Amino acid sequence: MDPEPKLRRLKGSKPPLRYVDHRMDQGDDELHVCGLTLRGVACGGIRTCLMVPELGIMFDAAPRTPGQLRYDTILVSHGHQDHLGGLPYLVSQRHMVQAGPPSVHVPQEVVEPLRRIFEAWAEIEDFSMAVDLHGHAPGSTVPWRDGVARCVRSVHRVPSLAWIVERHTERLRSELHGVPGPELGQRRRAGEVITERHVEPLLCVTGDTQIELFDREPLVRRCTVLVHEVTGWDDRRGPEDVRTWGHTHVDEVIERAERFEGEALVLVHRSPRHTRAEAEAIVRRRFPAAVRDKVHVFGT
Repeated sequence: MDPEPKLRRLKGSKPPLRYVDHRMDQGDDELHVCGLTLRGVACGGIRTCLMVPELGIMFDAAPRTPGQLRYDTILVSHGHQDHLGGLPYLVSQRHMVQAGPPSVHVPQEVVEPLRRIFEAWAEIEDFSMAVDLHGHAPGSTVPWRDGVARCVRSVHRVPSLAWIVERHTERLRSELHGVPGPELGQRRRAGEVITERHVEPLLCVTGDTQIELFDREPLVRRCTVLVHEVTGWDDRRGPEDVRTWGHTHVDEVIERAERFEGEALVLVHRSPRHTRAEAEAIVRRRFPAAVRDKVHVFGT
């Protein structure tokens, strides 16, 4: 017996794309970098959901991503289904296990359409699902345990946000470095403030975007870990074609890679046309030597 059903080509139809059928079901990946774990899936046009357990934050809500139920805070880049389509089911599943509704932060333009979707599901299922929706304009913030997540406008076909997670810590004021400990203690007891707030741009997840986000936002370039979409990886769809759909091509990142000031540049959202091995070979061959060791390809 033929182990794989034969795909009959109809007259005038395109050839069956077996490689796309296989790669559309990319599995989950996990990357440990700069003290953070990036876990999930990021396949261009198919599924994107990244979880960072150290922060307790999930970015986007694609369907069928193990581990989603654990996250109370979800930061959404935009409303396309490969990034947000799993949310109603996720909320339903959390209700079933009595986990409560997650706090979902979306572009402000998405809030009302998303409410209508939940209302439609309530009508279909004859059951009301509570969801804690928050709409955001560029510049607004979401508090998390050790700081805030700040959103900036990304450049896509629909309203979209990139999320920058900042970690806030208190550090000794620079002018007090070298002062003996007993003296510092005495000053503190006397009411002097001896620390100052330090803000670290720890992680940026761009979501779908054109390269203009990287060009425009210094804070994006300064993040310790930058998770940047790269959908196109060769000339099957060149930079201009990729830009038409609101995405980034690897050529555009290579041209700017040395402007990245952080420690890890993680490239996600690879089109199913490209294998991980192909992408990693391009990184080794074409990225500037000065930044090559910082670059990571995410996605199986």
